[in-house]
Amino acid sequence: MGNLVWLASFPKSGNTWLRLFIANYLMNTKEPFPINKAHLLTFGDMMGTPYEKLAGKPLAELDDEMIDALRPRVHRALAAQKADIMLVKTHQAVILRGKYPTVTPDVTRASIYVVRNPLDVAVSYAHHYGRKPSEIIEALDSPWHKLPGDKKSIVTQYLGRWSDHVLSWVDDKGLAPLVLRYEDMKREPHREFAKAIRHLGMDVEDERLDRAIRFSSFDELSRQESKAGFVERSKNTDRFFRGGRIGDGVRNFDEKEIRKVINDHREVLMRFSYLNQAGELTL
Repeated sequence: MGNLVWLASFPKSGNTWLRLFIANYLMNTKEPFPINKAHLLTFGDMMGTPYEKLAGKPLAELDDEMIDALRPRVHRALAAQKADIMLVKTHQAVILRGKYPTVTPDVTRASIYVVRNPLDVAVSYAHHYGRKPSEIIEALDSPWHKLPGDKKSIVTQYLGRWSDHVLSWVDDKGLAPLVLRYEDMKREPHREFAKAIRHLGMDVEDERLDRAIRFSSFDELSRQESKAGFVERSKNTDRFFRGGRIGDGVRNFDEKEIRKVINDHREVLMRFSYLNQAGELTL
């Protein structure tokens, strides 16, 4: 069994929130864990430095095929660090790039996948990247959708269609996925975050759980960002933590746009209770 535990999601679905909750639970301190130190406990698989070290070249000299071939080696090098578990943040879909997987199963122990209503994803995604929400609606249904690397410090992340991204994780039993709905995390945080702790193979301690939830609340994360900024904030926006509201999509899109998302992703929306039996959105 491997030791990598993937914290996976489509962008703007709650991945950072989950990471900061886990950081607060693991550290178990009397003060909130600093948001700008999350990278010390969770490796981001989009980071280019390991690729440069293995290739012996700067990222600018590595094309997509070279990076694809290096990716399993990066994952194995990470797994070789002898920690009981290594937490890895990713937005990759589970696919093959040529003959190389974006997620390396033989060094994987488990995964936690956060799924969120794609209409709300689109609003948050557009705000983060400085795009029009209507453009993100189109991107959600594109098999070619990706977050391009910058040739400086970040490698490309391959997303594809929202529905395909979700299914690539939740239906891959070899990755031992725990699926959390963002909306359930908001409404029943103690129940949902306890699932995550158990999936990591840890005991749930009620007081510790409660404290970690409070220390990773949106109010606390926003307070920290206001005071010290957040290194993961996009240059296209002035805030990373905006509140994570449920139902923003319905309030921001017209009927035609909402209908397009439903038609494009009906099967997955129904499977995860974003549509009722009548095909109507549930919030």
